[in-house]
Amino acid sequence: MTIKTTKNELFKKYGINPSKIPVEGELTDINDKEEILYNLLYVFELSKNNYKKGLITLSSYAAAVILDDNTVHFGVNLNNTRNEISSVCAERSALIEAFTSKVKEFDSKKSFNYKIKYILMNCYKDEYTFWSEKITPCADCLAWFNTGAHISKDTKLIYLKKGENGLFINVQNLSSFLPLRNLTYIEPVEIQNDVKINKTKLAESENIDDSLLKELYKKTYKTYKNNVLSNTSGQNTAVGIIANGEIFTAKKIDFSKRWFIDPLLAATYKAVEKFEEKTEIKAICYLGKDYTITETNDKNYDGLINIKSLGRLNTKFANSKTLVLTLTKEGLNLAVIEDYLPREFKFIQNYEIK
Repeated sequence: MTIKTTKNELFKKYGINPSKIPVEGELTDINDKEEILYNLLYVFELSKNNYKKGLITLSSYAAAVILDDNTVHFGVNLNNTRNEISSVCAERSALIEAFTSKVKEFDSKKSFNYKIKYILMNCYKDEYTFWSEKITPCADCLAWFNTGAHISKDTKLIYLKKGENGLFINVQNLSSFLPLRNLTYIEPVEIQNDVKINKTKLAESENIDDSLLKELYKKTYKTYKNNVLSNTSGQNTAVGIIANGEIFTAKKIDFSKRWFIDPLLAATYKAVEKFEEKTEIKAICYLGKDYTITETNDKNYDGLINIKSLGRLNTKFANSKTLVLTLTKEGLNLAVIEDYLPREFKFIQNYEIK
């Protein structure tokens, strides 16, 4: 995409002097500041245009990704209908645009090795109004970032924020939104009753009997071991949950390598069928392999925990303190949803049909 509006035009339009706009957080290179501010304003313009030109839902975002070669790629959210599969967020749209550009260059450069340096976000509320609230990617986008080969621990998430003293550039490490991204999970095995459960600091404060967690693991493991319906993807997973004092388990079911039933949601459905609106999930056990087999027989490490599903449950039936039990090379690991998704996670949206 070619930016037709110059820096000076945009800075003048919004009455911004780049030297007077502070940065909260740390840029990879402080010399990037003016270029980032310029692209943030342009992203705001894109989100405004997206809002005004036929978006079905009144929720308009735009984003840009800046790669390590300093090329900039833009995207907007598309809500084609209210059907979930027909919507894509601005961040993922920009990622796809960046990916496509590198595919186009491949024949001449013979290289597809790049990293995302910055992710810029903005959304439109009304003319000349920037958000005073925190903007974060939704759980679907965080799921992409959690598994992305081109995301690094140094990738920055940036947006314009309005505070008491005016506008500032807010910079956060993407890794702060995915603190357990690099946890290594192992092939599930049977456990003995004397096995130790390693707990994160947040999980230690939650009151639950270890014997109940071990029972949850054993029932989930049985479901995992007996699953023959995930051979297509080569990634067998199973989930157990404790909801309203009962244990429900479910296995992953493949339709193809990219279409499957996530066992976390499947187990939740079982509980919701019984308890409906009163469903309260106390603990989740996730077991399985954290890679898929590609057409070239490579292992693509995807991350065992389904961040997308955790994000959905975090808004209903579960909460930031819901326990998450897994098996790592260090043994049983107990965390909470907040360890996987930040507690301050807030996706600004206003889904109202026009």
